[in-house]
Amino acid sequence: MNSPFDVPVVMIVYKRPDVTKRSFAAIRELKPAKLYIICDGPRSEKDAPAVQEVRDYIDSHIDWDCEVHRDYAEKNLGLRYRMPTGMAWVFENEDRAIFVEDDIEASQNFFYFCRDMLNAYENDERIGMITGSNLYPEDPSFGDGDICFSSFATIWGWATWKRAWKLYDVNIRRWPELKKQKKFKSFMTDHTWDFFSIVFDDLQYHWYRTWGYQWNFCMWANDKLGIVPRYNLISNIGMGDEQGEHPADTKEKVDYVSGVEKKELALPIRYPEKVERNEAYDLKFQTCFFTEKIGLAKKIKYGIRAAVYEKAYRTIKEMERDDEYFDHVLEEKYKLNEEERKRNPGDRYRLTDPASMRESAKKYESYRRGKKQGS
Repeated sequence: MNSPFDVPVVMIVYKRPDVTKRSFAAIRELKPAKLYIICDGPRSEKDAPAVQEVRDYIDSHIDWDCEVHRDYAEKNLGLRYRMPTGMAWVFENEDRAIFVEDDIEASQNFFYFCRDMLNAYENDERIGMITGSNLYPEDPSFGDGDICFSSFATIWGWATWKRAWKLYDVNIRRWPELKKQKKFKSFMTDHTWDFFSIVFDDLQYHWYRTWGYQWNFCMWANDKLGIVPRYNLISNIGMGDEQGEHPADTKEKVDYVSGVEKKELALPIRYPEKVERNEAYDLKFQTCFFTEKIGLAKKIKYGIRAAVYEKAYRTIKEMERDDEYFDHVLEEKYKLNEEERKRNPGDRYRLTDPASMRESAKKYESYRRGKKQGS
């Protein structure tokens, strides 16, 4: 009789019953000894039935002997905070875990590959994650090895350790400093740098409601590499799904990603001689995936927008240190509660949207001018 799969598996679900059933089937076949389930609360009354259907399906199909942990949010936190809070919850109890979202159909091989890599590189601080996704299977740059080390490992079926996750910062506070240094340009094409410069600006000032790009930032800011398998061990079955969080991918990208087939990777794997970034693989990934040329007009537009909100953001940070104003003048709706403060250490103000942030900054500047004139 085989021993139970001993690495905790985390299933992340929300409101898509069809893809969830396909994704969960692989976990059900694996029968992990520990199963964590993360689910956000419904965004609206309209979403509530689908969210409940997903939860009921998962609960009713855990039909093997295992330790189950559920983190079912009552209120909607949104993707930006639901994922990080759920993962932080997992790592309160575990030192490693494998993560599968509802639109990832993983092979059994994927789980055992992640387990072996988590064990092999647990003490290697150069490595931050393992992915089961390879969009360019059997790339010649792998040489005789079955894995490569990349700066562009994806979160489409992935695993990591607590030691790496503790570096995560959803608000990417170091971005302004690293942007000036152009730290990431050493391994990025011009197109990739332009793309992420805009994305990170938007994340810094809360335009982008996501969590995954912050994980990219965490990896790059801390000089971490991801492990990529020679073959693709998962299928992304949610690209372009209108019920997903990011449905606007181009048809060409959706068709390509969905067309990359799964293939088993023979274990034990053949290791490369050195732990070093595979520059050829990273270049291929970027030239195939980050193809949009961002013109001068768009760069100027986004640059002006970032400058405007950077000024407002600095004013907000000054306001947070002004106890008199913050405690007695600022509207309550803009103040983080205790639970939100745990997710955002060092913050007190709720960055609800860019327009509200600018309005709050203007009101605080007006308040300061009034105080100065009255003194």
